[in-house]
Amino acid sequence: MAYTYGTEEWEKAYQALVAERLATVEKPYVMGTPEWVASYEKLIQEDAVYKQAAKTWEGSVVIHILAKPELGLEKDVYMFMDLWHGDCRSVRLVPAEVGMKGNFILTGELERWEAVMSKEIDVTKAMIQGKIKLKGNLAKIVRYVKAATRLTELSTQIETKFISQLSDEERTEVMGYLNQVRAEFGI
Repeated sequence: MAYTYGTEEWEKAYQALVAERLATVEKPYVMGTPEWVASYEKLIQEDAVYKQAAKTWEGSVVIHILAKPELGLEKDVYMFMDLWHGDCRSVRLVPAEVGMKGNFILTGELERWEAVMSKEIDVTKAMIQGKIKLKGNLAKIVRYVKAATRLTELSTQIETKFISQLSDEERTEVMGYLNQVRAEFGI
């Protein structure tokens, strides 16, 4: 059964999926899976440094990961962060049409996001170098660079396995699961 994003039914089913995955999947989580996203959400929600740095921030931030078919990532991934005055109301994998409506959209190739989340490159430098593209008000992002940096730092604290690190067998399993989630949740 396919759920319609934005409905109470979708949210309830998504939360049930996340709870089941958190209870059954061992760490490290694969970046971009619902269990990884839920772990990220929890870190942001519990982080006093982020809350202080973002206390006057308003707007959503979307991490847009470009498809990488040769690694089994057939479609772009959109991770939508609903952020408001230091609170993280939610972090969700969302359909493209929702992700493209975010206030700030950071777009990059899978390898770039893996490098950012493994501390190999700084997200700000990646944006300056054009390795990650920003759609949104640059002046506002600059005013909140400490909050943005903290969001990146928090992503590096999750025990993560990257898609590029998976064996062919593991990748086939993870991508099969993600394709099933995409079909069921419209992401």
